[in-house]
Amino acid sequence: MYLNIIRLLIKINPFLVLCFLLPADLSSHGPSRQKIKESVIINSEISKVWNLVSDFSKFDWNDDVIKVKMDGSGVGSLRTLIFSGNKEIQQSLEKLLDEKKIISWRVKKTDLTILPVNSYQATITLKDLDGKTKVNYKAGFYRGFMGNDPPEELNDENSKIKAKKFVMKSLNGLKKIAEK
Repeated sequence: MYLNIIRLLIKINPFLVLCFLLPADLSSHGPSRQKIKESVIINSEISKVWNLVSDFSKFDWNDDVIKVKMDGSGVGSLRTLIFSGNKEIQQSLEKLLDEKKIISWRVKKTDLTILPVNSYQATITLKDLDGKTKVNYKAGFYRGFMGNDPPEELNDENSKIKAKKFVMKSLNGLKKIAEK
């Protein structure tokens, strides 16, 4: 009887047979790309803010960063952010557009306790607001554990929470320094 039903379904719609025969979990996939978009208004001229943001050899606007090591200069250069306990995040400069006030970098290596992400890419853009500066920080990434069934601290939700805290701490630190 079932064989006759399958034959009939094949005649009507072969695709329908595949839907019934294939296991449902074949349509599942790994982690989803997470996105963060945050901004801050800084009471400072855009040129001053840009001087801080565009200096890839510094990241003192996040006070968790103890030291920065540089390798190279310009697009393609690597900076290593060093945190307490000698934990590190290594980033490569991907884009630096002075005229458009855009800087972009990619995380090459990360300590998952600091920034639990994979394939992290960030872009900061500045916009002049009549003597003030709007700073937009956008980041896209995958969670810290790329396989199925991640440990809780490396799942989508917790990776996004930690990444957002990192972004907000950086933006608030930038505002504090730029408004001095």
